[in-house]
Amino acid sequence: MAGCGAALALALAGGADTVAADDGDGPKPIGPLLEVVAEENWGRWGEDDELGAINLLGSEEMFAGLNAATKRGRKRVERFTLQTPITGDAFDAFFPDQFETAPSFPTKDTGDPLFPGRTPARRNNVADAGDDDGVPPLSTANGILFADDRFETSFYLQGTTHYDALGHAWYDGQLYNGFDAATTRTRREFDIEVEGVTETFGLGKNDIANVADSGVAGRGVLLDVGRYRVDEAPYRLDLGEAITLEDLKATAEAQDVRLRKRDILLIRTGAIEFARDPNAEWAPLDEPGLTYSDDLVRWFRDMEFPVVGADNLGIERAAQEVTEDDLDEGREDLAGTYSFPLHGALIRNLGVTINEILDLTDLAAQCAADGVYEFLYTAGPLNVEQGAGTPVNPVVLKATGGDGPEEPGRGATEGRGRNSE
Repeated sequence: MAGCGAALALALAGGADTVAADDGDGPKPIGPLLEVVAEENWGRWGEDDELGAINLLGSEEMFAGLNAATKRGRKRVERFTLQTPITGDAFDAFFPDQFETAPSFPTKDTGDPLFPGRTPARRNNVADAGDDDGVPPLSTANGILFADDRFETSFYLQGTTHYDALGHAWYDGQLYNGFDAATTRTRREFDIEVEGVTETFGLGKNDIANVADSGVAGRGVLLDVGRYRVDEAPYRLDLGEAITLEDLKATAEAQDVRLRKRDILLIRTGAIEFARDPNAEWAPLDEPGLTYSDDLVRWFRDMEFPVVGADNLGIERAAQEVTEDDLDEGREDLAGTYSFPLHGALIRNLGVTINEILDLTDLAAQCAADGVYEFLYTAGPLNVEQGAGTPVNPVVLKATGGDGPEEPGRGATEGRGRNSE
């Protein structure tokens, strides 16, 4: 499967981590495995559709999110943001052959979790009120001065909390809704040169601008699998652990939360807490995550989840061993090793938008404290034309505190999230 560029390129180059282990025959072709949900949403919203399952988020779905946020009254609403910070540092995401000498890595509590091969984004001032060695501030005639800045290093659009575009992952030469994979290399020419750039290439179909133009709002549900399966803080799964459909259903039951069709599903593994632990090894291509089964992808199809997010780098395990038990009768010969099969099933076949590298720490702690795991989830990703992904800072509004509504029927929200009284 193409589309997971950094990881797959790393594997092909023989990097320190591999995306898929060789079981003797090598990773199997992805197409036959994913026939169980192949192309079922193609054409559902028209032959020209590039938005996918987010089309399902209509008035009723947004209203369900509003109800979840306000169900305990106007003084019991808290606000949470889910983006990891852009610090300019990174966890151990480099490889020594990229540098003459291997870099010295920062402490984990200050770094950003990045897919191997991507580098951290670093900004710098272009105007400030610094000393003689600084840069002059922008100024106006009446004395108002301004600081200004820009990114000085490459800013990977999927190098922080982000959405994957529907053109990000594909196989067998076709993107979501049947568009030709060749459209991922669509030329754009500019009449005016900017820093030597007059030509770029990007997604001509299924780019991230479609989601940005739409925005996302609906009833979100957190499934805290880390807390469900681990008894002690920080409630995180170990490297390499798999999350199955049975785990998701059992977590929902333990949390006493009912999943509904067209919910926005967030999954906490504890990967962010693991990565930030200076005493824990961090292996980005061995993070815990979802694993494939025929039943799991059919469940996603039947539940019509428009967006699925998680606190790890890829939602799913990078390399997965699909066993005969994961497959329907008559498909046992498809058992074997696969790379990112759920990216193909969800993005390419079902048109589901994926939200990766979420910081769910504070939200999960509050959900565990008050037993409320549903909320209003909203997001407006950066509108980057032709982008294969883009940073996003989802904002969650959640009812908190107490066992019931404080003032039934009052819908206004006065809470200030982490800053509320």
